[in-house]
Order: sequence, then structure tokens, then C-alpha cells
Amino acid sequence: MITLNLLALAIGIGLLVTLLVTEAFGIAAGGLIVPGYIALTLMQPVNLAITIVVALLTFAIVRVSSSFMVLYGRRMTGLTILTAYLIGALLELTIGGGIAFDFTASNPAMQADTGTDALNQSFEPVFVELGVVGYIIPGLIALWFNRQGVIQTLSALAITSVLVRLVLIVVIPDVMIAHDAGQLSFIDLLAQLLGDDGAAPIQ
Repeated sequence: MITLNLLALAIGIGLLVTLLVTEAFGIAAGGLIVPGYIALTLMQPVNLAITIVVALLTFAIVRVSSSFMVLYGRRMTGLTILTAYLIGALLELTIGGGIAFDFTASNPAMQADTGTDALNQSFEPVFVELGVVGYIIPGLIALWFNRQGVIQTLSALAITSVLVRLVLIVVIPDVMIAHDAGQLSFIDLLAQLLGDDGAAPIQ
């Protein structure tokens, strides 16, 4: 329930921030609702990268299709969102929704404390969800790639997403901490894989 309310608040703040950025700089952030979604997933850079890659692939496919098809208006919007949705869904089916990491005591990287009995260490497998951020978000981003350019859209999206997250951290820090605690931190995952001495086992 917290996630649902937090998402609604993030989208609302994103609407306001996007309007201000658009008025100030004259560039859009890939759709009004996109910054809110991205702001909540800034701690998941792999999923963000997947989302941008899907958006770029969609942009390329639609651009090539427009060379032999008449695409404009609603037809362009519908085809772009549908293409991104299909690419994202196919990608999730291919990778199975994520990757499972088995942090066991037999893994040398996990034996940070050589004085600890390996038999007394137990690590549960961790499933890291991988996929696009939202099913229509890549399509909306690709749509604005076509309208105003890739660099302009990504720049505006980065600015607005960071601003939205900063506002959320200032307004509801406890809720943001609880939200981030419910997600596997990319930094913590790297620490586990590299065998950081200060990293605690992921439960």
C-alpha cells in the first residue's frame, strides 16, 4: 500500500516538476508521468539502462518503419507504445524476469571472515528483478526521442527525475527509506559479489 501511495505522490510531484522544467528550458522529460516512475527506480541502474535501451530500440524501429509507412499523430503514438511494450515483454520473457544469485558459504567471495566456520554461514539465494520500468514508460520516452531528440529528452528526464527524488526525500524521508529498503540495492549487491568485508549477508 505504501508503494502505491508513494507512486501516486511521485507522479504528482513529477507532473509539477516537468511543467516547471518545460516552461524554463522548453524541453519535455519523455512524458508527464515518466519522471515519477524513474525517480523511484534511480537506485536500480540496471533496470534504468534496460528501459533506455528498449526506448532506443523502439525509436530506431519506428524511425525505420516510417520510411515505408505513413506514421503520424495517433498512429505514431500507438505504434511506438505498442512496439516498446512488445520489446519489453519479450525481454522479460527471455531473462525470466531477473537473475538469481546464490550467496553460499562455498562462494570464496562471501567468506570475508576467515575465522568463521563456513558451516555456520547460511545465505539464501537472492532474486534480482530485471526489466523495464513500467510497461508504457519506454514507449513514452521513445515517442519524445522522435519529437525532440535523444539528447534533449534524456537530459530533461535526468534533471526532472533527480529533482522529484530530492523532493520526495525532503518531504517523506521515512517512506523513502522504507521504499528503498524493500529493494535490493545495486551497491549492496556489488559489495556481496566482490566480498566486501563490511557487507552483511542479504536476507
